[in-house]
Amino acid sequence: MRFAVVACVATLLAAPSVWAQALSAPSVGTGLSGVATADAAAVHWNPALLGYIDRPTILVGGSLIIGDVSYERQRRAAYQRTDALGFALPVAPENLDPSRTGTSPAVTANPVGVAPTLFAALPIEIPGPTRLVAAVGVYAPYAAILAFDPNGPQRWQLQSATIATVFATASLAWRLSEKFSIGAGASYVFGFAELARVQDFAALGDVGAALARPPISQRNDFGPNAPPGVCELDVLARPIRLRRMIAHGFTFNAGVAARPVRGLQIGLSYQHMTDLTFAGRFELDLDDPFFTRDLASQGLQFSPRVEGDATLSFPLPRAVRLGISYELTERLGVTVVGEYVTWSQVERFDARVRSPQLAQPMLGLPDTTSLSLPRRWRDTFAVEGTARFAASARWLLWVTGGYRSGASPDETVDVASPDGDRIVAGAGLRFAVNDQWWLYGDVEVQTILPRTVVGSDLDLGNGTYRLTLVNLGAHVQRRF
Repeated sequence: MRFAVVACVATLLAAPSVWAQALSAPSVGTGLSGVATADAAAVHWNPALLGYIDRPTILVGGSLIIGDVSYERQRRAAYQRTDALGFALPVAPENLDPSRTGTSPAVTANPVGVAPTLFAALPIEIPGPTRLVAAVGVYAPYAAILAFDPNGPQRWQLQSATIATVFATASLAWRLSEKFSIGAGASYVFGFAELARVQDFAALGDVGAALARPPISQRNDFGPNAPPGVCELDVLARPIRLRRMIAHGFTFNAGVAARPVRGLQIGLSYQHMTDLTFAGRFELDLDDPFFTRDLASQGLQFSPRVEGDATLSFPLPRAVRLGISYELTERLGVTVVGEYVTWSQVERFDARVRSPQLAQPMLGLPDTTSLSLPRRWRDTFAVEGTARFAASARWLLWVTGGYRSGASPDETVDVASPDGDRIVAGAGLRFAVNDQWWLYGDVEVQTILPRTVVGSDLDLGNGTYRLTLVNLGAHVQRRF
């Protein structure tokens, strides 16, 4: 049973790195910012491009990310009545519940997150054609607040979540000549998470092992591959919540930029992985006679409410970005960018929990334990194009379109990671008040292609997923 508590904590904590792909929009800087754009947001996208900033510059603003997420679960297997106690197959026919097979009513959530940005760049003139540019940035690439019906059919995957990460980065660029620049940056990463879900203890192998051993000797089919017929029973449905989970990490990025001919700009950047360890508190509701009283004579007796410390360690993946920007005429320009993110490197989650309430002296179980959970995500790629039009000396307009592949395979997708192949569309404008003040406004919409899953592992995530994210950005740039 000690491992059961660990496993449900680790499963719940797995969500933050999934949300990095699933519930975020590329909202760092303006709608023009990117791996091939020489603005102060290059601190994040490509620090080499800072070398082409010729005046002290501040870029401040942010994005409002609004989402619409829906999930219509489709149970394709046979399930027992929720109040039944059949722990092993075959299940008695009278205990089967036909109403639990088929499509459940859709559940929806509307995540909202604010992603602020602040960048500052300072050129440092040195003799000759070279130039140094120092810059700093504080920005939040991922932010979301998500809440579903706590009693909906998705509660085994997620009830609610608050996720945010903030990067504080210091960068230095060295422009070796008018045609070539290099740069790098170091980042401190702060993460925050609070999550809630219902854990099905039938899916935990150590629960089954504890029940099967003497003196309990209860035959069961529990474990990671538990058949749906013994899952999602009321007695084993235990609410769990993580609170005040804080993570600290460090990483770096680097890039190169070139202007080989007039009007052409090329950028290539690399974002290194980030090792994050979230640490906070967990609360597990075990207020059922099955856990608190019925097996006390066999040495198993938990408190109705178990609390303690929890940690989870996992990496955020690497990213490689390439962009080409070209001014076709004095008024018309285009940019094409590509991105490759190694989500497949997230192979497992290493979890650890500690609480005096976990100790079961009669069974020799200590108050601390660790567990690794494997995952099966895949690498993603993205391609986007932007066309810019200078309507006048003051007004610049642009439109964006693109495609982003999904990270979650059918086997492991769920409502906590409602990911899929995305279509991207956006538009924006820039107004030059004068030579010093520029105003930016933009909107970008990402929506996944229709996704109906029928091959989810053990019928856990089958159904239809819909996801739309709207990113509304507003920024002010001041050049000195």
